Amino acid sequence: MVIISCYLLSFILVNTVIFPTQNSVFPDVTQYAALVFLPHGVRVIATWLYREKAILPLLIAHLVLYRIFYWHGADTVKNMVAVLAGSLCVFITMQLFRVSRIDNDLSNFTISHWRSLVLLGFVSSIFNTAGNMLALEDAMSSELHLEVIATFIIGDTLGTLACLLILMLGFRLRRLAKAG
Repeated sequence: MVIISCYLLSFILVNTVIFPTQNSVFPDVTQYAALVFLPHGVRVIATWLYREKAILPLLIAHLVLYRIFYWHGADTVKNMVAVLAGSLCVFITMQLFRVSRIDNDLSNFTISHWRSLVLLGFVSSIFNTAGNMLALEDAMSSELHLEVIATFIIGDTLGTLACLLILMLGFRLRRLAKAG
């Protein structure tokens, strides 16, 4: 329930704060992608911490939100491609990292985890973007494709970085509260 709650909360923040702000600057792209997409950061952190156990809660949260806000047309297969791409992109990337011997394991204290998590967020964003572009290809004009692709990748990566910063701030405030 923690993963689903965090995903839903982060999505509400994007919908109520980021989309309205972004819409004033980039109205054409805003209906398809956010420049700071916090739910991707939740995906990255949840999948990094819980591995395959995070897939089902992420899939449930993603399916519910996608169905409410983004379900485009009657093509269920394309919509499910977008949902599955978003829900599985981080896990797939982690498996590619493992095969490539890129170690971002929680137990490895010799790496800087925030950097490896931003890399994980960036690379998994490419899979997420590919799935979403398959689902959206008919819903947007072809002139917007490159802009939307860039916005997806930037938004997912910045969303990951923002979630890491929020976590860091939260841990510091908790430490200060215990000390004070």
